[in-house]
Amino acid sequence: MVVSEALRMYPALPFLDRVTTETYKMPNSDLVLEKDTPIYISILGMHYDPEYFPDPDKFDPERFNEENKRDRPSCVYLPFGEGPHACIGTRLGLLQSKLGIVKILSKYEVTPCDKTLIPMVLDPKASTTSPLNGGLYLNIRKINTSAN
Repeated sequence: MVVSEALRMYPALPFLDRVTTETYKMPNSDLVLEKDTPIYISILGMHYDPEYFPDPDKFDPERFNEENKRDRPSCVYLPFGEGPHACIGTRLGLLQSKLGIVKILSKYEVTPCDKTLIPMVLDPKASTTSPLNGGLYLNIRKINTSAN
């Protein structure tokens, strides 16, 4: 749930880009998307929409308990895309992330430092989700596990 909430707030890509393969008329609208029109889907916009994620600026892993996941419509949580063009590495990416977090936190204490942006401010011009100041600054201290 913690990893899912972190990916909601900070997905690797802020948007998905697609191109229409044929002309399409939007239902209940006069809008027509011509063939080869580029389409941008805002992942950050969906992930911060209070209709689907109440109080979206709050870090709340409980959003991803089984009951809350069931109650949420499909295609509003898109850290790896969705459908036939979803990321092929989703399962591997999640497994590596979780294993990395467990290994790091089992041996190190991680705390914010003076340069840590709290709350995190994202660079609106970056092609990937990145902190505004160009880095994620943290203090990392090895945990003393030897017996005295």
